[in-house]
Amino acid sequence: MQKRPRRTELLHFYNEGMKEETPYDINSKHFNCDMYVQKTIKESSLKQLLEHESELVSEIQSLDSDCQTLVYDHYDKFIAAADIVRKMKEGSVSMEAQITRLQENMGRITASSTSITSALQERRGHLSRLLGVHGTLKKLEFLFHLPQKIDECIAEKNFSEGVRSYVETAEVLHRYRHMPSFDAIHCDCEAAVGRLNAALKEQLALKEGSARHLTECVDLLLQLGEPAAGLCDDFLSHARTKLEDDLATLTRLAEAAAEVEQDGGTSHETEAGEGAEEVKEVSQEELIVSVLGKTVPMDILEFVDICHETFVGNLWLVISSYKEMFLRSPDEGGRSSTLALEKLRTFVAGLVDQYVAVVGVRVAAEPDTAHYAPLTTALDKFHRRLHAITQLLPNTSFGDTALGLVIEAGQARCSSSLAALKVGLATNLGDVRHALAAPRHLTQDGTESTHRQLNEHLTRLVAATAASIKERVTALQAFTQPKHTFAVKAEFRHQFCRELVREGVVVAFFLHLTDMMMEFCHKKDKDPVLLLLLSRMCLDLHTSTVHYLLSHCDEQLQLEDKSGLTSLHTITDGMKEAGQRLLNHYVHTQGAAISQMLRRSVELKDWLGCGEPRSVRRVMRTVLEEISTIDTQVGALYEEGSHRDRSSDSSRRTYHSVSASRGAGGRSAWSSYTPSQLDNSLVANLNKLWSERIEIFAPVEFTRLSILTGIVKISLKTLLESVRLRTFSRFGLQQVQVDAHYLRTYLWSYVADEHVLNVLLDEVVTSASVRCCEPELMEQRVVEFICDQS
Repeated sequence: MQKRPRRTELLHFYNEGMKEETPYDINSKHFNCDMYVQKTIKESSLKQLLEHESELVSEIQSLDSDCQTLVYDHYDKFIAAADIVRKMKEGSVSMEAQITRLQENMGRITASSTSITSALQERRGHLSRLLGVHGTLKKLEFLFHLPQKIDECIAEKNFSEGVRSYVETAEVLHRYRHMPSFDAIHCDCEAAVGRLNAALKEQLALKEGSARHLTECVDLLLQLGEPAAGLCDDFLSHARTKLEDDLATLTRLAEAAAEVEQDGGTSHETEAGEGAEEVKEVSQEELIVSVLGKTVPMDILEFVDICHETFVGNLWLVISSYKEMFLRSPDEGGRSSTLALEKLRTFVAGLVDQYVAVVGVRVAAEPDTAHYAPLTTALDKFHRRLHAITQLLPNTSFGDTALGLVIEAGQARCSSSLAALKVGLATNLGDVRHALAAPRHLTQDGTESTHRQLNEHLTRLVAATAASIKERVTALQAFTQPKHTFAVKAEFRHQFCRELVREGVVVAFFLHLTDMMMEFCHKKDKDPVLLLLLSRMCLDLHTSTVHYLLSHCDEQLQLEDKSGLTSLHTITDGMKEAGQRLLNHYVHTQGAAISQMLRRSVELKDWLGCGEPRSVRRVMRTVLEEISTIDTQVGALYEEGSHRDRSSDSSRRTYHSVSASRGAGGRSAWSSYTPSQLDNSLVANLNKLWSERIEIFAPVEFTRLSILTGIVKISLKTLLESVRLRTFSRFGLQQVQVDAHYLRTYLWSYVADEHVLNVLLDEVVTSASVRCCEPELMEQRVVEFICDQS
């Protein structure tokens, strides 16, 4: 709404010049007041005329005020200008007199200068000639004393001053050597320069000289005219000696750190002190000596800084000086320059390889504390400085060499992380095993707090495994910080993040865990409760934990392209298979334990000489107690599972005939016959024809009822096979009948399908009747009474 009035005003302002001027425009020079008044009275009402009058009065007052303000402002400026003019007039009067005196003084000075110049004109040429002769004599004096000065510089070891003096006079001596006097001076200077050359070469051969001193000597020899080709080899040879001494010092430091790491820093104080003295003789560096005198390993950051201050700094100076002296000289060119550059590359490459090997020893000696920030910072400094050498010496790959060492360090840390995860898993499993083997605390009602204990063990085991993996991934993430130069390289990120961390640590640990779980399936001396706990652990890992940990790893390492990586389903399927095998092994182990009790009870009893049954055998009650204990353990870790409805007459089945139909769960026409009227073998065969096949050792599901059903099937199948191998009397058959009814009464709540229980118990009684000499079953009410009493 505010833009339209502004636009209208602008259009009105800029279009005024284009409009034709009228006498009614109050701002126009053609304005006619009478015509304007008549038009206004004619077109406006009284109210509008009054308002217009008020507007005109207000504008007139505003214009008067503006005019007064303008007059006052200009009046002040006029007064100030008048004052300035008056002051200028007053100052100009005295200034005119001063200018007049100045002109008179300048005239007198000019006259005096002219008279002096004319008086000294004759002597000026003579003075110039005398000054020239004096300069020549000074130069001759310098030339006569030049051999002596060069010898003094040699004695004082001020070689640069001696070379500078000779270089400044060499051209003059060479130009005037045909004169006898200059020829003698030239010969003396050449002899002195020879001695200077020999002294510089002696300085060049000194082992204790620094790289800077070596560079100065070579530069002075080049100024003296020594051949560059020979000096090139000498320079590199002497530089190699110095740099190899630095490498030897760094090797001692690295080996000392490795020894302290191996021996715990307690038995090398004396050896470290002796090493300090040796290094002092070689390097004369108090810092390194003090470090070697320590009984604790040097910090990795301090080690890399010392490397930079000694070897890397000297190598940098050698390369820069070599390029300045032998590769940028105008006398060198073409093939010679190429050959010199190739010598430098070969020289640097050999030393860098040795340096990388020394740093690799020190990095390998760094203890794995799961805190890799100092290590990665040191590796970043190491990589930056070798990459800088690559930029200083083109067509080299020292940066790639440094990156290779960084990758090796990352691989070593990944291997140690995987080993730590394996040790942590073994420790956690050992703790759980000891806790399961320890005496258990009883609750107030006398029952074991199995549910709470097993859940605590499971939660602690899974949480510890997940926490250790996350901790290691977070620690290894220090290698991928953007502040590190090597971390932004695609080659490093691909190999480290994908192959080393994800595949080499996380996935490898999951595969190791799966293999370890598989190994438990082949060991018979393991605690069954531990097998049950590990099976549930595998199920939890399969369900959610593996997916969460892999997603966390991919997110932390910023892995977007997952092609070529181990898929989630591969790991989870392996976990599920391991859990299934552990659960099957648990069922077989528990089933075998109960089967052992049942088989021994059948084998040790005299079935032909036993009396009339008065109670359920004690072993049956023991079996129920064991199954109840197993049910408590399984129920603490697994859900209930589906349970078929119990048949209405299942607990009150009669045994006048064992040929009841298994398929319908009710009675058939065979129940009206007694065993004396129908052959027992025929009854058993007919029962098998009409009943479904029961898989005794079929894989169980991850539910409580399925697990208990598997254990019950194995136990009853063992009981059935044991009964088939014995011969029974009438009372022995009735005892088996009582035991079967007792098991049927109390085992139905532990199985998923009661039909399976009925079939197996019917087969037990049928097999006993087949193996009985006088097959006669006890009345059902008597059997029930005996079981109730038990």
